[in-house]
Amino acid sequence: MSKEEEFKAKTLVEKINAIDQVIIDKIRDFLVKDNGDLDLVHVEEKNDLILVYIEYQGACTSCESSGSTHTSIQNILQRMLSNDIRVLTV
Repeated sequence: MSKEEEFKAKTLVEKINAIDQVIIDKIRDFLVKDNGDLDLVHVEEKNDLILVYIEYQGACTSCESSGSTHTSIQNILQRMLSNDIRVLTV
């Protein structure tokens, strides 16, 4: 079973935990280094997609690079967990 298939077979709570772990392991340090951060606000499954709602914190709230940061966060989550993940900023 591939990583993506394993992720899709998880319960929603397990998916949230996996997403949170990737944020901790692969994403948060880059944001904190620039005096920013993010909160994982909500995760839901809708039409075969996993919608991940985040809110930027600190310097990330007014950063001119937030668009590329958003793309990077989505790409990391897709690469590590599932291509069906979509990140939305609230």
